[in-house]
Amino acid sequence: MAIRRRCAPRPATGIPFPVIISRAVALVLVSLALCTELPASEIQKGEYLTRAADCIGCHTSNPSRPFAGGYRVPTPFGDVYSTNVTPDADTGIGRYSADEFVQAVQKGIRRDGADLYPAMPYDSFAAMSREDVLAIRSYLLAQPPISQPRPRNILPFPFNQRWTVALWKLANLHTGSFTPDRSRTAAWNRGAYLVEVLGHCGACHTPRNATFGMDEDHKLAGGTAGIWHAFNITSDKIAGVGGWSNEELSRFLKTGAVPGKAYAGGPMAETVMNSLQHLSDDDIQAIVAYLRDVPAQPGDEKQPRFSWGNAAAVDGDPGTKGMTQGSGTATGDDLYRSLCSTCHGANGGGSTDGSYPSLTRNSTPGAAMPEDVVMTILEGVKAGDVAGRKSMAAFGGWLDDGQVAALANYVTARFGNPNISVTAADVRQMRAGSTTGQTIMVLAAQSLVAGAAVLMLGLLLLLARRLRRGMSSARLMFAHRDRR
Repeated sequence: MAIRRRCAPRPATGIPFPVIISRAVALVLVSLALCTELPASEIQKGEYLTRAADCIGCHTSNPSRPFAGGYRVPTPFGDVYSTNVTPDADTGIGRYSADEFVQAVQKGIRRDGADLYPAMPYDSFAAMSREDVLAIRSYLLAQPPISQPRPRNILPFPFNQRWTVALWKLANLHTGSFTPDRSRTAAWNRGAYLVEVLGHCGACHTPRNATFGMDEDHKLAGGTAGIWHAFNITSDKIAGVGGWSNEELSRFLKTGAVPGKAYAGGPMAETVMNSLQHLSDDDIQAIVAYLRDVPAQPGDEKQPRFSWGNAAAVDGDPGTKGMTQGSGTATGDDLYRSLCSTCHGANGGGSTDGSYPSLTRNSTPGAAMPEDVVMTILEGVKAGDVAGRKSMAAFGGWLDDGQVAALANYVTARFGNPNISVTAADVRQMRAGSTTGQTIMVLAAQSLVAGAAVLMLGLLLLLARRLRRGMSSARLMFAHRDRR
């Protein structure tokens, strides 16, 4: 009697089931590996985009608590504090869905439906691709959650009313994704996206129009970042960067320092530290390619900011003595010798290794306005040791308004543009968070809103009066008809 062997069943293909199972297991493992790899690459992409957008710069008030918000953003209308964008569920973005996060970044709408103040540059981010926004979200959600409530904004009426933001959006928020110009090179289009959208350079470097939106007719012609002046970066050879070489522009973006031209200070130094130094060389060159093509916008300067290089003055020179004094007896040259000469040199030439900048042929003291010199004295410079640059201490807590004015006037008269000066009253106003021009602008805006409110109230009263008259006429007509 023949004995039949019991063999493992074979599928129709003739491949044994154990082989199929092993292959299936291998396929699952590969799929799991790919699923792990894809989020990792998405997070890596998001990290780069987050750097390019300088999110950490405005969403970090304490370096030990990155992205936890609370950073004070000074505006002409008051102080706005940034939000927590860590994955914390209660104070951060932990409960934001993908769509809600995209809506916040591109349209300035919070998860609860309220409008975000445009201190967040969503008027630039509106053109960011959804893919880039979600990559940034992936990176932020991968960070440690930090519980940190946002401080209350300090805004006067009517700017403390969020409904006013809706009016601002109607005038200034234009939605729609970035569309590459097919007549331009890939580098130019990449630069346009980085400058106009992701890097939101116009938020500081473009002046504001009557509705406080970016004035597109004067794109990148110079604006403000709080009290700091953001310079003209168009191709104009006097007011802008038309007199810079490509290599100098690239170097400045990467390091914040170009001897003989400029040294970044204030928000720009922090942007270099937090953002620009981390960009690829290709992206830096793309930014330069785009800036080269921005139409030139003239300014008030009679000569390039970096061209000022006054000869070293000597003690007793009337140009350096007799500056505005503070409550003490120190004059500008006394203050400079005691506070500045150790790092910047007695003749303002800076240190030989470049870690401390020269004050001659420097855009800051050579500018046509004094704000950046004053703010540098008050707040110092956070250089982050980028390319060996050293930070500068803040003297705002040491010097009174008159002393700051005396030192600022000494620096500009001796090393920069001698045609500008400040008073103790100017410094007092800057220290408080505004300039005369900004104060006038806020008062004008308040008057405009108040006038509009009065006009609207008058129209409503007139409309109500006409309605009452209409109703009275209707009642009389019906009463007359009833009598008939």
